[in-house]
Amino acid sequence: MKIQRTEWGYIEWRHIHDENDKKQLMDIRISVVLPGKSQPKHTHYSEEQMLYVISGEGVHIINGNKKRVKAGDFVYIDGGATHETHNIGEIPLRELLVSNPVIVNNYDYEEQNLDGLKSIIETIQSQFIEPLNIPITIYDSSWNLLLQTKCFNNYCIRTCGLLNGRFKYCECLTPKNNSEDEQYSFKCSHGLTIYHIPIIYEGAIIGYIRGGHILLASDGKKTDHKDIYDTPTGTAISIKRLLIQIAKSIVNYYGFANLRNEVQEKNMAIEKTSKLGEELKNNLIKEKEKVTNLKINHHFLFNTLNSMASMALENDCFDLYSAIIDLSKLFRYTMQVESEFTELEKEIDYVKKYLNLQKIRYGDELEIEYDLDETYNNISVPFNFLQPIVENAFVHGFKDSVDKKKMKISAGLYNDRLRIVVKNNGSYLSDHDVCVVIQKIHNNSGHGLSLIHNKLQFVFGNNFKMDVISNEKDQTNFILDIPIINMNKK
Repeated sequence: MKIQRTEWGYIEWRHIHDENDKKQLMDIRISVVLPGKSQPKHTHYSEEQMLYVISGEGVHIINGNKKRVKAGDFVYIDGGATHETHNIGEIPLRELLVSNPVIVNNYDYEEQNLDGLKSIIETIQSQFIEPLNIPITIYDSSWNLLLQTKCFNNYCIRTCGLLNGRFKYCECLTPKNNSEDEQYSFKCSHGLTIYHIPIIYEGAIIGYIRGGHILLASDGKKTDHKDIYDTPTGTAISIKRLLIQIAKSIVNYYGFANLRNEVQEKNMAIEKTSKLGEELKNNLIKEKEKVTNLKINHHFLFNTLNSMASMALENDCFDLYSAIIDLSKLFRYTMQVESEFTELEKEIDYVKKYLNLQKIRYGDELEIEYDLDETYNNISVPFNFLQPIVENAFVHGFKDSVDKKKMKISAGLYNDRLRIVVKNNGSYLSDHDVCVVIQKIHNNSGHGLSLIHNKLQFVFGNNFKMDVISNEKDQTNFILDIPIINMNKK
């Protein structure tokens, strides 16, 4: 077991993931903050953490919000969050930390101008680079600056200086003598580690990423390093992995731009040749549905969840174990990206597992009711179309609600169709608000419900109905009427 000594205590490293092992990304450690000591404010640049208090008591400040903890408490810290810990007790504050790197996999290709690397960087900047709060600089292949984030640490700002939001001169942001088409890391003259990641598309360099700017814990602090956090080895590996993921995401966008051009050429061919056009149109619909599924689905690694579940079971954390198992089943279900149809019973079961997790979050403050006609359990429905509608109630309906949250899911026959109703007692919508929501649903706005409308339209054409009704008496109802399709008739 490796022990890392710090000014505020020490860290017992129980597991550090292998940088070259893509199947296992999780780090496990026990953090010990000594009485009267504090872990200084730092940013979780590249990883999310689940924390369990073993002994002692303290205060966590996450994004400026204070949370007092004691033995037996759980704390979740999202990627990109700022965090500090204070021991307010008389014994060491011992905490088990399980960290997992942030996965950059949140593409939003449609309705975007992706003409060239610069426009791609501008598109993804607000989408998932800025929320990570990590110091990153991106160049094109000629070392022209395309993006430099504003979250460099105070040490970098103090030693290298800023002018109009940009560094006047920084040796770590200039070309090196190393082979620029390979990944490498180096230390600047101030002792900070920087990672160099080339952006390579089909064998050609289209740009470079420089990022990190961290003080490795193994290097030790100098006198002038007082305002910089000493980064653990596991976190440093995760930061590098995250930069690599960003480079891959940029390449994916770059590839999508080329794919879009090919699609446009196919559309021109459709206009010229009716017979060939029909075949190309069918292929185009399938490709659009795959893109829509990529937006709706979230991909995580099952090995990490299984490891966390085993650890929870060993520590008699049965509620956490059940939650992790439900979460693992959710992800396994959504990974079926090739599925177009599934049985209604399976889709409902997926929603129930999602609501189990919400039940852990809200406890007795959440009441769930099901009114399901089991006669229709085996009919075919579009894959993964219901959970985003249910989730919408938590994101919007219950957002400002202080009353007990109630949700009812119904499914049964209505006018020879399958009618599914998701009802919640959250904030009710005015007639104007209902019109706005319905307009967004039908206008391909990129809104979550709009994506579901697109999916249903791909499957049923215009042979379905998606409606919203909201008033103080009947609460807010999302209503779906879809054709009844037998499984053996898919």
